[in-house]
Amino acid sequence: MKTTMSRRIWTGLLGLAASLLAGIAFSSEPSELDYFDELPTVLTVSRLAQPINETPGAVTIIDREIIRRSGARELADVLRLVPGYLVGGYNGANPVAAYHMPLDDFGIRNLVLIDGRSVYSTYYQGDTHKGMMGVLLEDIERIEVLRGSNSAAYGANAMFGVINVITRSAADSRGAELSLTAGAGGIQDNYARLGWGGDNASFRISAGRRADSGYFNAHDDKIVSELHFRGDLRPSRDQEVMLSVGVTEISAGEGFPLGSQYNSIGGNALRTVNARDAYLHGSWLKQLSDTDQIKLTANFTEETLRDAFPFATIPAVTISSSGRGRRANLEFQHQLGIAEGLRAVWGAGYKHEEASSAPLYNTAAAIAFSEERLFGNLEWRPHRQWLLNVGGFWGRHEKTGAYFAPRLMANFHVLPDHTLRGGVTRSARTPTIFELAADVRYYVNGNPIAHLYQASGNAKAEMLDTRELGYFGNFRDVRLTLDVRAYDERMRDGVDRINNKPTPFDFTNRLAFNVRGLEYQMRWKPRDSTEILLNQAFTHLKWVSGDSQENNQPPARAATFALFEKLSHALDLSVMFHVMEAMTWRNQTASLPERRRLDVRLAHPFRVGSTRAEAAVTIQAANGSYPEFLPAAGFQVERRAFGTLRLEF
Repeated sequence: MKTTMSRRIWTGLLGLAASLLAGIAFSSEPSELDYFDELPTVLTVSRLAQPINETPGAVTIIDREIIRRSGARELADVLRLVPGYLVGGYNGANPVAAYHMPLDDFGIRNLVLIDGRSVYSTYYQGDTHKGMMGVLLEDIERIEVLRGSNSAAYGANAMFGVINVITRSAADSRGAELSLTAGAGGIQDNYARLGWGGDNASFRISAGRRADSGYFNAHDDKIVSELHFRGDLRPSRDQEVMLSVGVTEISAGEGFPLGSQYNSIGGNALRTVNARDAYLHGSWLKQLSDTDQIKLTANFTEETLRDAFPFATIPAVTISSSGRGRRANLEFQHQLGIAEGLRAVWGAGYKHEEASSAPLYNTAAAIAFSEERLFGNLEWRPHRQWLLNVGGFWGRHEKTGAYFAPRLMANFHVLPDHTLRGGVTRSARTPTIFELAADVRYYVNGNPIAHLYQASGNAKAEMLDTRELGYFGNFRDVRLTLDVRAYDERMRDGVDRINNKPTPFDFTNRLAFNVRGLEYQMRWKPRDSTEILLNQAFTHLKWVSGDSQENNQPPARAATFALFEKLSHALDLSVMFHVMEAMTWRNQTASLPERRRLDVRLAHPFRVGSTRAEAAVTIQAANGSYPEFLPAAGFQVERRAFGTLRLEF
């Protein structure tokens, strides 16, 4: 019965796409400025600006309009529109997105950049899920997602994809904007922006607050408060300076009732966790010629976590992961045109990371490591139909030593609008500070009673080798693009936790697996008022070794269908349908059945004098609640309806 139902769903999705392709009249001629005539330029993949059909990898672009029309409240939710991305979270206060592989709960092998600044956690897990909450969706210009490895350009952590969030220039966001959102599930959001300036200097300050009650049956209410400033300066015609500073504070529920399955003796009590993330980021770009430029980037991030509670069985023992992490990063990049059909980018960088937490590292002193790096990419067009990208990243971690991540990719333009690509790449992830230096002990009156973690520091960088083939087609006559990616990934030396009781936990390199997959994304605009997205991903994973992870399984098939339609009477309709077959995030207790989710949004833009406005109603999970992450705990994503009023002055 389940197999039959699954087949019907997939057949229905494909049949719907086929019907749309066959049944909608192409009444509008393509505009000269339309996406399908001028392919978007991608900045993320090789660090060189390239049209999307010439990038050395598969890329999904989500622009500001799609973000708004999706009705998403979190960045992770936006990524449901990217083929292969798994979106969930061990509770509603910790949304996570992972590319086609549920290897961990925190997204530690997924590089997330906000205006080029990495937001993974230095302090503890190396996670990206809290960093992804540190951006206001209204501030985003677009999101570029490379689906696949990209350590050749960005080094460690760029193992299962790169999410590059590009915020709006202050010059493009002058004036004021206000928005208010309220609805079911405790949703109470607000946003305010003020932008000002002139031709040579523009500034923006934006603030926002998001609140909701999380999953049904979970203690995970959350409040996210943010304040950001950005300035864009042009000291001269050939120079650009960008400066941004901001802070995000998160207050969120955690834990389970005493005596429950996940808190049997009090080690995971009901509590409120507070996190704070502050950053300072700047860049200076100088254009040396039409083809040459240099760029200098520097940023500093500090994160603080407050999470401590008494152990119910022995109240004198405090369970704590409180502490602080810091990261300072400096990078130089040089882009140059060498000859006709030959250009390159190279650079060098340095970062220093430290973590301070007596509960996690058994010392009041900071645990610190540094890393130096060199990177480069050469783009060569030996023939008008061929484009080769050769790149590599060399890093030297103070503790784990040097690693090298190369890439060789070729794009072949079979016809001007039809491109095949293929190649190989290697990606890496260096262990986190916790995996290298954890020392977790519990004391009563100064006497140790338990020793949970004692990292030996012997873990090394883990490696992922990828082979891929792809196709990008631009069907101009019908205003449709199609991107297909087939891949074979093999991990070796993945870092895993050793559980050899009664000795403390340690970390070593023992995970290994092979994963193969096929995915595609279709974007179609049959007329000016209609846009359709269709994504599907097919994944097969085989574990070779890895005791603690071998139950993690991705969905064999997943799909997203999205319709954005401008109706009569200035109404704007969005319909998004997501289907995900059975999968496992963590272990057998977190095995999820097939899930389906329908989101609907109806908006009405209007004007009040010179003020632009929009009123919208969004219903998430309109087809009903579904289980998420820990079905044994009864966690459910509920149907939620909320309204939004947006004003731009």
